Amino acid sequence: MASIKSIAASSLLFATLSTACIDQILAPADDIVFASSSSAKDPLAWAGANSPYRAGPDVYGIPNDVPDGCSVKQAAYIVRHGSRFPDSGAYNGWVAIQERIQAAKTAGNLTAKDSLSFIGDWKTVLTNPTLQIAQESMTGYKEGHDLGYQLRARYPDFYEDGNQFYVWANQYASPINKSRVVQTAKAFMQGYLGEFADAYGTIVSVNSTGSVNAIGNSLGPSDACPAFASGAGGSSFSNDTDFEALWTPKVMKRINALVDGVDFTESDILQMPYLCGFESQITGRLSPWCDVFTDEELEYYEYSQDLHYYYGIGPGSTTPTNLLFLPFLNRLMQLLQAGPDQQGKGVNGSTFDIPKLIMAFLNDNQIAELTAGMGIFDSGAQDRLPIDKIAKDRIYNVANFITMRGTVAFEVLNCTSTSSSHGKKTTSYADYIRILLNDAVYTLPQCKDGPGGSCLLSEYASFISKRNAAAGNFNDYCNVTTAGHPAIVGGASFFSDLTLDFLQFVAPH
Repeated sequence: MASIKSIAASSLLFATLSTACIDQILAPADDIVFASSSSAKDPLAWAGANSPYRAGPDVYGIPNDVPDGCSVKQAAYIVRHGSRFPDSGAYNGWVAIQERIQAAKTAGNLTAKDSLSFIGDWKTVLTNPTLQIAQESMTGYKEGHDLGYQLRARYPDFYEDGNQFYVWANQYASPINKSRVVQTAKAFMQGYLGEFADAYGTIVSVNSTGSVNAIGNSLGPSDACPAFASGAGGSSFSNDTDFEALWTPKVMKRINALVDGVDFTESDILQMPYLCGFESQITGRLSPWCDVFTDEELEYYEYSQDLHYYYGIGPGSTTPTNLLFLPFLNRLMQLLQAGPDQQGKGVNGSTFDIPKLIMAFLNDNQIAELTAGMGIFDSGAQDRLPIDKIAKDRIYNVANFITMRGTVAFEVLNCTSTSSSHGKKTTSYADYIRILLNDAVYTLPQCKDGPGGSCLLSEYASFISKRNAAAGNFNDYCNVTTAGHPAIVGGASFFSDLTLDFLQFVAPH
């Protein structure tokens, strides 16, 4: 018969194991396997903004677990659409490469060896371009669906089956069912609500150009910013081109030595890593183009993308990029400060429960614009990226947050602290905000002393409010002259007002 001591020890072990299992989330961090190729250890990771979703690296050495003494009371996730088929311009570039290869083969001039030996039989992976162009791929659907499952498991107290649930999505394309952003929102809703998605889920499509009231009050504020549109094609975008000139000639020479009958150009060289990323997520199999480049060469390709986003539509841009989402952020922080269980204005005189988990879906450019104004890439965290060499220690790396289904999350942590005075213990509570990019914690240079690298919510809200006020009026820095535009833009009033005239409701299926 077991002794009382052994029974007690066994009970203690069981209790310890049971407690450890309570918070163990079953959802995997990544949606797919990031496979090695014959020439590169991690080719998809170097695809940058063309990469499938991947949980970001722990850049600050801070785990993303909820800190001890804290609970998550509210969260807002701003999410790029999932993996997709190419747009028509990119697809036409693929077809042009295919046609040149096939012309050389037909003429009997094509010979290719080693990593290019496959090209004689290669053709683009789109089987029905008319149907597929610019739409979400099967990997994109999985990414959206998996995110719904992950967040339902991560925040089990945020939603109960049988309640209405809303998410918001940048309309982006017309008709709405052609919008890959809305398609990702649909996939998320199906993962989050499961069988009950149709009955209780609603996607709120936000049309950034649907009304003058959408000016500065949408998920695509640059669409209504003439100053951005006129400057977006300016010299800041040439930085990536200048850097590409430093590394592509050497790679082009190496690759052209593997083939006769076709001379690949610099433009072709830049298409090949793009093909590696896109073909892999479209087919669910690692593309043969991933065998063509080494990790070192792909790192150059990825850094070219960093420069493109950083100087074109990120913190280094000469356009009003870093100001565009300040009204949005200001309104969002006000909403988070108000706390959970808030009521919003619904249609036909009704009200609705603003979700504890606020979800907004948009595009890669908007992720770059949003993060440019948040403070996480200010000079205290990231120096300007050099254009003549790779900054190895950079924090601004688009492969870590502007991937397909790239994610910017704001978690509101309610944390307790205990102090003692004259032998009496006092417990106090405070709300902090923590920022995660692709699930990795990113700190603010000026405010990171809270639990888990967080910042007092009131302090960050004040920082955003002051930054927004210092920027001035959206209409002024965007040079808005549209007749009837609002004197003061709404920022993100659509989260709490479903009656706005640029919103449309979409079913999850």
